Amino acid sequence: MKKILSICAVLLVAVTAMGQNRYGIKSGSYKTEMDMMGQVITNTTYFDDYGAKEVTSMSMMGMEMTQLQKDGTMYIINKGEKSVQEMPGRESINYLNLTDEVIAKNKIKEIGKETIAGKECTIYTAEISQMGQTAKATVSVWNGLVMKSSIDMGGFAMEQKVVEVNEGPVDAALFEIPKF
Repeated sequence: MKKILSICAVLLVAVTAMGQNRYGIKSGSYKTEMDMMGQVITNTTYFDDYGAKEVTSMSMMGMEMTQLQKDGTMYIINKGEKSVQEMPGRESINYLNLTDEVIAKNKIKEIGKETIAGKECTIYTAEISQMGQTAKATVSVWNGLVMKSSIDMGGFAMEQKVVEVNEGPVDAALFEIPKF
């Protein structure tokens, strides 16, 4: 079960880009609700430098962790175990800069529009492969920000939706790696 949760968490990250200019907003935060196996999980994500830095605190099935992305690296921070796992950044989809190569590789198709949290979004479908798994995803994007994602990986489905977006400065300390 933990392996499935880990793969799904990676796939959720894969539907968004990591790196420079992934959002059309310099800094802010957004709150999401995720339905995972009937359990609703609420997270808040803070970002800066147009998404080059991003931090999300998560609580899933009794596990608390923080995911920090910056400088092309992902850090998984487990405060309970006082550990930091460093991983290279993954190639992901930047919806502000969809190239023909990215569209073909991920079989991306624009299929419509919808409004989420008061923002008009473009809806895309994609097939994303990570860690030897392929998932079918439907995402709704506003200003580069994935406002809603639905992922189906061989019958295991998850949906995440932004319920609130705030634009404006965020505390730089949020992006510091803890020293345990």
